[in-house]
Amino acid sequence: MLILEDLYLGDVRPSERSFKRNSQYAKALDEVVKAGDALTDTLTEKQKEVFEEYMSAQREVNVLTDCETFIYAFRLAAKIMIDVLTNGTMKEI
Repeated sequence: MLILEDLYLGDVRPSERSFKRNSQYAKALDEVVKAGDALTDTLTEKQKEVFEEYMSAQREVNVLTDCETFIYAFRLAAKIMIDVLTNGTMKEI
């Protein structure tokens, strides 16, 4: 099947990635969770509400940033492939 078909059918989901349990990412994520738990344990109920609002807003920023980064990287990869396939004869698109 073509990659564009897979993308269209939802079989390719760039935003959904897995990671290995003992990877550097997994270890960093574990540290974030531990620190977050330690922090929330010290907060009042009102502070927890404010912190959750902050975390929700931060998640939204992360999604938007990830999307923009994906688009930029995809376009850059396409430009690289065009450069490779045209042997550098196509200067700008």
